[in-house]
Amino acid sequence: MHDVRTHKLANGLRVLTIHRPHLHRAVTSVYVHVGSRHERARQNGLSHFLEHMLFRGSTALPSAALVNDAVESLGGSMNAATHADFTMFELSAPPDALGAATAILGGILTRPVFADRKVEVGIVREELLEDVDDRGRDISPDNHARRLVFGRHPLGSPIAGTAQNVTRFTDDDLRAHHDRHYVAGNMVACSAGPLNHDDLLRAVSNSLQHLPAGPLGTARPYLRRHRRGRRSLVPHSASQTALRIAYPCEGLDDEGGSATEMLLRVIDDGMSTRLYRQVCEERGLAYDVSAEIERFAEVGVIDVAASVARASVGAVVEEVLEIFRQLAESGPTRAELDKAQRRFGFDLDALDDNAQDLCDFYGPAELFGHRRSPDARRDELMSQGVEEIRAAAVRVLDPARANVVLVGPKATKHEGEIKSLLKLYRDRWRELVAR
Repeated sequence: MHDVRTHKLANGLRVLTIHRPHLHRAVTSVYVHVGSRHERARQNGLSHFLEHMLFRGSTALPSAALVNDAVESLGGSMNAATHADFTMFELSAPPDALGAATAILGGILTRPVFADRKVEVGIVREELLEDVDDRGRDISPDNHARRLVFGRHPLGSPIAGTAQNVTRFTDDDLRAHHDRHYVAGNMVACSAGPLNHDDLLRAVSNSLQHLPAGPLGTARPYLRRHRRGRRSLVPHSASQTALRIAYPCEGLDDEGGSATEMLLRVIDDGMSTRLYRQVCEERGLAYDVSAEIERFAEVGVIDVAASVARASVGAVVEEVLEIFRQLAESGPTRAELDKAQRRFGFDLDALDDNAQDLCDFYGPAELFGHRRSPDARRDELMSQGVEEIRAAAVRVLDPARANVVLVGPKATKHEGEIKSLLKLYRDRWRELVAR
């Protein structure tokens, strides 16, 4: 059991401290309840651009160079990432420098100067160019998959936004977004390492006590549950075709999502699990293939991803659909489920080895009101049996709900092939369910 304590500062900021005496580095992470799902269409990308701009300096260190030099001179490092539903800031430092390093992080979060915006626009535009072709068309298979699953809801928008939006954002836009979302009630801080709880709390409170008070933000809920799958076939001159097969699934508020999480571990949790073994090892259809799950409060999404030769596209889609049909028909073997649960337990045990992993386990869960101990998470997923996993496969992996994305050479030529495969497996699925 981890030694975790919860504190609340006078401004309403929730702070978690995790004392792990065997670690040699300390971490402070801050989680802000803002991301692309909190944006309107003309704002899309603003949360991500704001994350970039915060590293441009504070009133105490008014440039990116000064911020970077100050953190690195202490032996530390800082990083950040914007997700659909939250933004994360990570700081790692030697334990004796945690207070000073966290003060630098606190400065850019509470007193940003938004310096060199035009320079940062150029950097973000370069990042966005990775997702478009030379005609400006979106060639990101992940962007297309999210649009198919979530439609016009903000969860279907690209996290980084568009080049047009990023170019249009002003300092006033940044300031308004910061003032609205970077408030104490909309954030959680987590500090972990070999320092005692008082020292960990002091490092955070000294740096973030000046955040303005404010409420936990809200986002437009996703209400559509069982939309039929669609296809997006995007021609692109590449040597391989990027494939995505995506399904909506349960969110964090739905208890059925635990079985779906374990189902995904049965499908893909190493090279011996079904997806990699059957697609890559046994049939040689791709160099690599993966499946992931992301769960928001009210909805989630499952993605299968691979890059394949054009001639193998249909075979890979068919193999994935067949794996899903097999799991819906008879579930995993007991040995498969035991291995998946055992590996999940290993992952929970390994949290103890890394302060950042500890923060990432507890921090977002606290932010979204789903905090559980590792033991509770272990019990939650270990309690899932073969029949629960089979039922999750039937519920979630219906081919009628499959969203298929192809980005690659002559992608539209696969329209008939993909359509026929989906129809074939829809018919087989109906037979399976009718038994």
